[in-house]
Amino acid sequence: MIPAAVGRANSRRTRRPSQRRASSSRYSAMECSQEFGKSVDFDISVDFGKSADLGKSNDMFNCSQDFHRSQEFGRDRTLSTQGSSSEDDRDLLDDTAANAGGSRRRRNVQPPSSSPSSRRQQHHSSSTSSSLSSNQVCPVTGHHSNILNDYYIFPSVLGKGHYGCVRECMHRKTKHFYAVKSIEKLKIGRLDHLQREVYLLSKIHHRGIMKMVDIFEDVEFVHIVTEKYVGGELFDKIIDYTTDEGCFDEIDAATIIKSLLEAVAYLHRNGIVHRDIKPENVLFVSEDEEDLTVKLIDFGLSRRHKKGDAYMSNPVGTAYYMSPELLKGKYDQSCDVWSTGIVAYILLCGYPPFNGDTDPDIFEAIKQASFHFPSQAWGHVSPEAKDFIKCLLRKDPRKRFTAEEALKHPWIRNLDRYHEHEQQQQQQQQLEAAERTTTSRNKSREELLNVMRNLNLKQANIRQH
Repeated sequence: MIPAAVGRANSRRTRRPSQRRASSSRYSAMECSQEFGKSVDFDISVDFGKSADLGKSNDMFNCSQDFHRSQEFGRDRTLSTQGSSSEDDRDLLDDTAANAGGSRRRRNVQPPSSSPSSRRQQHHSSSTSSSLSSNQVCPVTGHHSNILNDYYIFPSVLGKGHYGCVRECMHRKTKHFYAVKSIEKLKIGRLDHLQREVYLLSKIHHRGIMKMVDIFEDVEFVHIVTEKYVGGELFDKIIDYTTDEGCFDEIDAATIIKSLLEAVAYLHRNGIVHRDIKPENVLFVSEDEEDLTVKLIDFGLSRRHKKGDAYMSNPVGTAYYMSPELLKGKYDQSCDVWSTGIVAYILLCGYPPFNGDTDPDIFEAIKQASFHFPSQAWGHVSPEAKDFIKCLLRKDPRKRFTAEEALKHPWIRNLDRYHEHEQQQQQQQQLEAAERTTTSRNKSREELLNVMRNLNLKQANIRQH
């Protein structure tokens, strides 16, 4: 029996579009819409399109359509305090961890600079002046390197963004294929964001997080080589699957959220906060729709922050996914759990719990932290799923679940039981198929023996005559 907490139907993925969008595309691991360091000033209101007030409108499907349109046209409008020199924008890496030479990556990665003056130097470090040192010309890695010595780069572009493009590449010796994102440094306003992202990626090793394979830097570009993921963004899947009755089924949604929570729990155990968890930053590894393996990407807004550290104060992130305490400028790692709760809500219905015509409207709704489960899209969703979301979207971060606690919630635990049940069913089906095959073979063998007996009898009768 499928556990009620995750199964609302006897078959998985029963609600799928009859035809995928013609414009739906596939992205590599470093998909170009995830532009490194891209941000707008926090006080700039970005128009995310006209959206229905979730607290007033019963037309939830129209609301989800508005959300999808606003996300398409306002994609990656990440908010940060551009040019700020507050403590949140200073990298807090321990001095003992500042040397990346011990990393298993083949090239050292320059630790992020902590002083505003050094960042100003980084901003102008693309100059080809011979008076500049290698560290100034190449502020991200600290040294000049040529990617073409190690990799063939194919000319076709897999994706293109404001700061660079993604191509497929092949390692010259191993012949393995990867994705390489080439980022034009002159187009980046804050190289320290890119520097921090690259440094953290060089330290992170988890099955649910994008794997950086190599990095190169020359005068003009930073080339980041990663594993190649071809399944596309979670955001695109949400657009594809959303109907007036909801979006993903509970089994699939819980599977994705579990993988995301495991990645978040790993980051938090290692003193890292992501600060920009959203569907655009979750990629599927495979194009196979039965394979729900996902990877968390884009560490441009991440930073070191351990439990017990002073609160962070810079309100950074993406409007729909920012927590109430983050908007107030006093937050910790729990902001990532809030964002994961928003993603879980969207996976099950296709639209966010907090909406508005402008960023300030969205922020005001988030600060109120009052959300609902309208019956049109939520009537068939289990009480366990709704309780799970409530635990992740508690307004008080001290009462909010941690990532580790969320993984122990019945909605996630029952997923394991479902998969065990599914595996047992598959094993039972294989056993029955084997028995049918054995029975068929025995029957055929018996029929063959009967034919041979009859043939021997006929031959004996012929001899007698």
